[in-house]
Amino acid sequence: MSDDPMNSKPSASALRRERERENRRQTILNAAETLFARNGYRKTKIEDIAAGAEVSVGTVYGYFANKEELLVAVLDDIGLYIRKIAGKAFREASSTLEGIERAGLAFFEELCRLYPDKALLLYDEAIGLSDQFINARRNFMLKMTADVQGAIQEVKEGLGLKFSSDLSAEVVAVCTTAIFMWLGMYYKIWRRQPEDIRAIGRETVAYIVGGIKNLISVEE
Repeated sequence: MSDDPMNSKPSASALRRERERENRRQTILNAAETLFARNGYRKTKIEDIAAGAEVSVGTVYGYFANKEELLVAVLDDIGLYIRKIAGKAFREASSTLEGIERAGLAFFEELCRLYPDKALLLYDEAIGLSDQFINARRNFMLKMTADVQGAIQEVKEGLGLKFSSDLSAEVVAVCTTAIFMWLGMYYKIWRRQPEDIRAIGRETVAYIVGGIKNLISVEE
């Protein structure tokens, strides 16, 4: 056994403390997400978040320097959730084109229908326009665009297809992400008519998939 501390494994107590720390951080994020969506970012205080998470104000500041940093972390958490559910739906499909369709529907079924507050926070312009917030949103959109472009490339390679031009995959990815961005900013329609989410999802995804099919053809 090596005596080098760099090669030693963390103790059980150290692993437990790390889990507890991560669980506490997630509890704070969950409380912040709920309160930001319910009361608005500007009206929510750190004291409110601490009370919602059942921790002290000092504990919240131990994880996040200020409320804006906490908001960015909430947005990152939501973005990760969206990419996770979309990726899972894509991988479970029997074909890559079907995967794109299922990933799009997952956005409506597993985000908009079940967690409309997440969509509200991710896309609501009323939250603010600080550089930190703008960068967080931009980074999420870039990651989503890269995910979509990668999926479209899989369609091409998996089905022996070719695009109209070398820019087709990138253009489709940017347009697809933009469509979902503007749908998110129009979240109020989900608030007024939540029963229409499935119909909106089906039509949106059909529009996107139809556009992709229009730009590809079987290679000869």
